[in-house]
Amino acid sequence: MTHSVHPPRPVKKRLSRKTKAAANTALPQKKKASTTRTALIIAAIVLVIAIAVGAFYYLVNVRPYQRVILTVGEENVKTGYFLKRVAASTYGDAATTIDSLTAELIMKQVAPDYGISTPTEEEIDTYLMEQARGTNETITDAEFDTWFEDQLANTGLTEEEYREIVGHIIIANRLEEIVTANVPSTVPQVHLWVINLDSNDTAVSVKARIDGGEDFSTVAKEVSLDETAKENGGDLGWLPTELLSSDISAFVDVLDIGKCSDPFPYVTSSSSTEVVTSYFLSMVSEKSGAMQVTDDQLAALKSKAMNDWLDSQIATTEVTFHGLNGSTTLDSETLSWIDYQVKKLTKKRSTTTP
Repeated sequence: MTHSVHPPRPVKKRLSRKTKAAANTALPQKKKASTTRTALIIAAIVLVIAIAVGAFYYLVNVRPYQRVILTVGEENVKTGYFLKRVAASTYGDAATTIDSLTAELIMKQVAPDYGISTPTEEEIDTYLMEQARGTNETITDAEFDTWFEDQLANTGLTEEEYREIVGHIIIANRLEEIVTANVPSTVPQVHLWVINLDSNDTAVSVKARIDGGEDFSTVAKEVSLDETAKENGGDLGWLPTELLSSDISAFVDVLDIGKCSDPFPYVTSSSSTEVVTSYFLSMVSEKSGAMQVTDDQLAALKSKAMNDWLDSQIATTEVTFHGLNGSTTLDSETLSWIDYQVKKLTKKRSTTTP
């Protein structure tokens, strides 16, 4: 009898309860660890993206406005504030804004030398209230609040920035009182007549007519390009010699009474591509070494005295403009960038203003 041989059966290993429990929980733990790693990777990626986006936003929308664009003496003007001032100005002109900020900061810095202290909050409040009241005798708190909110909305300035400008105005007014206190009310004056012409050749030929005996006033009514001169014969009236431009005063000083001057050029407008020059003839009919000025003339003389004083202060103050790419002037690239940014500000302000 043949017996078949069967391979031995494998013996089943009996697992303890503890081992079974470990085996049953091993797979979920592996899945949990994998999920955690995935979540951490995703979080890291999101963080990197957020940092990149934040850095880009900072470089594009924050950093350019934090950089210093103008230094006047010991004070810096940041680009963001400068752009606001350009946008808030009457003409939206960068060059004019540079001049205004330079004047403000210089006057602020020299004010203590003239015994002028920083305006208090109460003084600023009083000035604002006077401006808001205008010609009215009184103004309510609600009316003032509405007026002030309108000022902030129209200028795009913060309350702090607006009040700071008012402080500069108060300082400027006090300085002007001191600087112009000795401007005389009686000054040398001349009775001046002018004819405005478009070319030197035309001016030469018109002068020949006057030198030949024709009346200056009559010829001015006929040929002057200035419409007012056509009506009054070129009569500018009595003018303080100190208020005359250097071009005109150079001729006035040597002109005999009733004699026509030689033609002199005067640039009326200019640009990078075109220069427009007019030519003038002048005549002095009377002179006075001491004549009482009018209120308007006195105001003009005080304004000139203040401007002359300010020019002398600027000459002794370090003023630096910081343009793009290291430029120290308002170059075309910087000006184009400023214009673009101001347009953005203006557009944003118009969409948010009720």
